[in-house]
Amino acid sequence: MSEENEKKQDLSQEEGLPPVASNVLWICRTKKCEGKERYHKVIAHLDAEKAKIECEVCGSKKTYKKKKKKTTGRSRARKKVKTAEEIWRELKEQMTEQTPQPYSMNARFETQMAIQHPKFGLGFVTGANGLKIQVVFEDGEKFLVHNRK
Repeated sequence: MSEENEKKQDLSQEEGLPPVASNVLWICRTKKCEGKERYHKVIAHLDAEKAKIECEVCGSKKTYKKKKKKTTGRSRARKKVKTAEEIWRELKEQMTEQTPQPYSMNARFETQMAIQHPKFGLGFVTGANGLKIQVVFEDGEKFLVHNRK
């Protein structure tokens, strides 16, 4: 039985949890302790990453969580994300023969259509659902209302 307890203590120390009945310095956020660091007694281990602790000053109980280890692996190269301007240029090259329709909230638009907006200029519809369309303009992507009657 004592060997089991020793193994449990060794495991808890390896995993970063302090042994039961030991003291840990932890911030106590109760009114009495005023958010200062106070010693807390470890009451029980809840699982491999959490322990129940009790403040020695005010008696409040809280859960102590072990700190996560930082990974030391290499970070992956980020995927290059196309900007709205690059997407707009590609769509403009693809749809050279299509004449843009003037934008109106009452008109119905579908994907792959070119529109001419009075404020944003030439745009291409990349998504349409319900009463909204997603349009790529040279200066960015916008959501516009359509099919209102």
